[in-house]
Amino acid sequence: MPASASRWLRMPQGKLGQSGLIVLITLVNVIMPFSTDMYTPAIPSLPEYFNTTEPIVNLTLIGFFVFMTFSMLVCGPLSDRFGRKPVFAGSMAVYTAGSLLCAVAGSIGMLIFARIVQSIGAGGAVAVSTALVKDCFVEDKREKIIALLQVLGVVGPVASPLIGGFLLRFFSWHASFFVLGGLGAVSLLLTLLFEESLPVEERRAGGVLSTLGGLVEVGRNRAFMVFLVVVALFSVPFFAYIAVGSYVYIDFFGTSPQGYTYFFAATAAFMALGPVLWIRASDKGMTPRLFTHGVIALCLVAGLVLLGWGTASVWVFCAALMLFSFAESALRPYTTNILLSQQERDTGSASSLINFVFNVMGVLGMALAVLPWPNYVVGIGVLMTVCSGLALVLWVWLLRSKSMHIKELE
Repeated sequence: MPASASRWLRMPQGKLGQSGLIVLITLVNVIMPFSTDMYTPAIPSLPEYFNTTEPIVNLTLIGFFVFMTFSMLVCGPLSDRFGRKPVFAGSMAVYTAGSLLCAVAGSIGMLIFARIVQSIGAGGAVAVSTALVKDCFVEDKREKIIALLQVLGVVGPVASPLIGGFLLRFFSWHASFFVLGGLGAVSLLLTLLFEESLPVEERRAGGVLSTLGGLVEVGRNRAFMVFLVVVALFSVPFFAYIAVGSYVYIDFFGTSPQGYTYFFAATAAFMALGPVLWIRASDKGMTPRLFTHGVIALCLVAGLVLLGWGTASVWVFCAALMLFSFAESALRPYTTNILLSQQERDTGSASSLINFVFNVMGVLGMALAVLPWPNYVVGIGVLMTVCSGLALVLWVWLLRSKSMHIKELE
């Protein structure tokens, strides 16, 4: 490594530097939860503002999530073909333009369209930023960066509605999108200072089909895909909780809206501690293999507790969710690092598949949450138990399969 390069970086970053690169990746990963949640306090007022219906307004959320997921899947392989910087900068330019279009939208149709534009940019930027973690940082520092992003992924959904609500006290709903546009503009400026991290000789050659073929190549890696599904399965019950948690606390247990905020914040706080647990455990010599055994066991216990006693008390429900969320979030830093390490090339495609599968599992969880369960507590408990049990089966199969050995687990 050149003398000018940081002890964290595999290559120097010139004007951007180590701190600037960390700020850029952090900012991009904060933008996604802010984009989905910051304007939600204003949603109840939008049907009247645009003279439309609630289902139509909800398309601003649904459209964002669907197109963001699609963009994540496509932009990673494009960065393997054309380089990280052009796709990264282009994504941030699209995101910024979409945010400002949202801010000046004069009709619900325009707002839906602008949200789709915004989501395409957000998805591309997140996919490329994940690839940059492998490209730019030395191996023993990657998990700390991923842990930081994991904590921000928890803080973002909690903080963004509070910020949006604060803005609504002084401004109209447009203000949230102006703020997002400003964050996008700052990120765009930082991407212009970024020095390309993927050399020309390491890029995928060929046309569009060959470029997207990187996804197929990564998908053929059975160890990668099985391990990814094992980890992503825990997103199903967590997103189910996100979807119906307010109904459980307020309608089922009779908690006040303010009380719901406290319970939700407590769960989020435990999620933020999960990556810290892994870092401490790894520093003391614990292997990913042994740690994963413990995490799956904790998640299974949380599901069984919720099924057995979750309806008895709001405190039992919250404790089970805190335990599950804590364990689930502890998985992310090292499992993402291990997944990225499985690919010598096509890192962008690997990043896309990681983000895509997690998003798909999240959508599945939200859909399963509203099935006709006896009550939502039972529904979440079933999803926790089934997904943890399925993860355990796949995990044991992965460890026993000689054709799917992952040395980084040892």
